[in-house]
Amino acid sequence: MLAIMGAFGQEIIDLRRQMVIEEVVARQDCRLYRGKFKSRDTLLVRTGMGKERAENATQFVLERYPVTAIISLGFAGALAPELRIGDVVVCSTLHGQPGLGQEEQRLEPLAPDAKLLSLASQGPGDKASRFCLGSGVTVLQLNPSTQKMQGLNETFHADIVDMESYWIARIASARQIPFISIRSISDNMQSSVQPFDQIMASDGELLVRKAVLCFLLHPWYLMNVFTLYRNTRPAKRNLAAFVGDLVTKI
Repeated sequence: MLAIMGAFGQEIIDLRRQMVIEEVVARQDCRLYRGKFKSRDTLLVRTGMGKERAENATQFVLERYPVTAIISLGFAGALAPELRIGDVVVCSTLHGQPGLGQEEQRLEPLAPDAKLLSLASQGPGDKASRFCLGSGVTVLQLNPSTQKMQGLNETFHADIVDMESYWIARIASARQIPFISIRSISDNMQSSVQPFDQIMASDGELLVRKAVLCFLLHPWYLMNVFTLYRNTRPAKRNLAAFVGDLVTKI
């Protein structure tokens, strides 16, 4: 059984629409769709955002289902200037950023399963979207500062940044389950994650009251909302196409 895991509904919605769903499991901390995707037994999982949600969902799935491989997918921020909105990045190495005060406990880099990486490296059959191999770093909290983003690039030599991949990979690695992370670029170093870190819950749901107050105090943030919506459309489309093609090869 294949597990496909994304943090937000928008990251998995196109795949869910292509599934033949046999069961829906709604938990407080995650949501699972079990069924057929590209004729394969598949679990499609919305984990929620961040380390705790990603780890909890992964542990729940692996304890209750006979998972034989994991694909972590979703949107990511570009740390490499050559990456464009909508580009798909197959992570050949994953780094994890330690918490505050734990810098000396540098986390061991993780590599994806060699077979999955080889298949993903072939790219989609139609070659319609840009893709590349790259290194990713998973952080505990996103920071809109361009200087902070550049620091991640310099420290980890990473091309992209997200908030879940490394934590999922670490659990999969410990259980010797094949794993790969595939991400699509939804923002770059010139974009700001604000106010999304302030108005979204860890499950990706909008915090309406906080959002209204935030936009009243910072009306220019509305432009960021429009930019993110515009950017996630090609990112979502290309991500679903790439992952769908990969699943047919596995």
